[in-house]
Amino acid sequence: MNTLIRGACTALFLAIAGCGGGGGGAPIAAPVNQPGAPSAPPAPPVRGIDCGTLGFDKTTDKTAPPGGIWRRWTFNCANNTFHDISLAIVTEDGRFRIIGADEHVLRGDLWMDGDTFDGFGVDFAPTGVEYFSGPTTSMFVAGNVRERELLEGRWGTEWGDYGYFGFDYKPSIYERATPLADLAGTWPTDRAGGPAPGVWTIESDGRFEGQDDQGCLYAGQFYIIDDRFSVLDIDLSVTDCGLAGFYTGLAYYEKLVDWWDKGINVYVDDGQRALRIVMAL
Repeated sequence: MNTLIRGACTALFLAIAGCGGGGGGAPIAAPVNQPGAPSAPPAPPVRGIDCGTLGFDKTTDKTAPPGGIWRRWTFNCANNTFHDISLAIVTEDGRFRIIGADEHVLRGDLWMDGDTFDGFGVDFAPTGVEYFSGPTTSMFVAGNVRERELLEGRWGTEWGDYGYFGFDYKPSIYERATPLADLAGTWPTDRAGGPAPGVWTIESDGRFEGQDDQGCLYAGQFYIIDDRFSVLDIDLSVTDCGLAGFYTGLAYYEKLVDWWDKGINVYVDDGQRALRIVMAL
């Protein structure tokens, strides 16, 4: 097996910074506690969730690693919407993506201080929506981590949305060594927001190519970030269709999940558009 290991870029949490390859995007300008970062205005309690000031106290001098696959809920105070099926993918160095049940994507980097964090990044407009600034807007997060157990906090965007999130740690998914050879094979694919069924063929060294029924051609490379965990970096080139561009992001491998034997979930962006590719056998 020809294993590729890419060193992850130590950076900020909410806009997966472009460093080398996977998890890329525009470099982060400033953390949330510096001038210029967006802030969310206070609001009266909504549906039992206090949308006013939310504070987190540092409780330990030990820095809690934020890495994990996290699932549970997000709440948008601006439009009073609650999503009970949401996902957060976070690397050990703080790069992350949060994906709502409506495929709304936030990506960025966080800074840890004990078991509390803040971060700054990018909010990608959902399909059919455009912000005043275009397809993306800046955003922040702040909260705390209960190591390998709970990730909770508050988020806000320059567009004006703001709310809370609470995620439970999923060790059975995250704490799984994933050699690139485990990905090898021919995978049926679909693109969230599609449908756009297709096929990817992945080699034992993480290289892949594929296509879908909308004419898009895909090629790229998976990279190991930390061989103890299932989260991977990915570079992806798309050609011959309206999504053409170079994308970077994160992926993770699951085995024995619900109604399929194994699956790969890919979350990437080109700085303007966010894509999710789902594979299952």
